[in-house]
Amino acid sequence: MALDQVQLEKLLCERLCADVTIHRREDDVLMMESPFTFPDGDHFPIYLSETAAGGVKLSDRGHTLMHVSYEHDVDLFYEGARASLREQIVRESGIEEDEGIFSIETPPDQVAGALFRFGQALTKIHDLTFLSRERIASTFYEDLRGLVFTILDEEIVETDYIPPDVPDASHYPVDYRFEGKDGRSVFLYGIPGRDKARLTTIMLSHFLLHRVPFESVIVFADQQEIPRLDLARLTNVAGTAVASLEAEDDLRRKIDRLAV
Repeated sequence: MALDQVQLEKLLCERLCADVTIHRREDDVLMMESPFTFPDGDHFPIYLSETAAGGVKLSDRGHTLMHVSYEHDVDLFYEGARASLREQIVRESGIEEDEGIFSIETPPDQVAGALFRFGQALTKIHDLTFLSRERIASTFYEDLRGLVFTILDEEIVETDYIPPDVPDASHYPVDYRFEGKDGRSVFLYGIPGRDKARLTTIMLSHFLLHRVPFESVIVFADQQEIPRLDLARLTNVAGTAVASLEAEDDLRRKIDRLAV
């Protein structure tokens, strides 16, 4: 059966009109509700104003980064790889950024296209949080393994070590274990993100509760990514820590100080 082009266009226009509405707030500011949403389901609030040249300016008034700040450190969007990606999105999308506020200007008759470019750009900017986490998680353990076995001979390191004489020991595997200079085991854990930080806190607390003799080394993918409360709990029970894999010299020095 052939598709009815006219009917499809009509349905599409009706649906888009239903999903895009504009209302005037109590402060006399026009705000558009669009079909673009954050992962938690909140819609992007897009504010409308007239430009000096008679065009239309669409702005998020800083709401995108404010939404990011609920669970992430916004300052990280202005450092390193994230900063480069953010700047690339801004440049390629044709939007502007001013102190964390994103906007785009357009002639009135081109506002529909500008809305979709703006919505796509804001989505990409917010999704930097997920992209960075996935990249870290997918390569971190492989990179950590290579680094550990560069510092230590593989023959003296046990992976996924199960400490003996510990209740439910199989539930508390250690990423890497090697012999320490004082006769105690050294447990080394990789921490790619918040979930592993919480899990490692539980495991170390369990070992301390059952008086397991050990030292510990915690290696973060990026310590700044760990929420402050989770970081505080982990550092309270851990021994020494390395902020990232890039601090190879620090990791080597700390392992050399502990290993036989």
